[in-house]
Amino acid sequence: MRISYPAILLCLFAIGAPASWSWAENIQIAKTRKPPSACVGLDQSACGAKSECYWRKATLLKSGKTRRAHCRIKRSARKNAPT
Repeated sequence: MRISYPAILLCLFAIGAPASWSWAENIQIAKTRKPPSACVGLDQSACGAKSECYWRKATLLKSGKTRRAHCRIKRSARKNAPT
C-alpha cells in the first residue's frame, strides 16, 4: 500500500493542531512575546555607556552575507534580568 506525501502531511497537520486553535489566538500569542532588551537599537557610543550591553562587530558569514554591527545584551545581564 502506497500513500502519497501530501496525504501524509495532511494527516499530520490535521492531528497536530487542536480544533480549538484559531488564527486569532496565534496572533495573540505572537503579540505577547517579551519586550526587546535595553540594548536593542543603540548606536556604538550609547551601547558602550551601558554596563549590561556590548558592541558586536560586523562579520562576514560563510554564505557570503555581511552581518551588520549591533549592540547586544551580556549573558550575565540576560540571566539576572527581571521577568
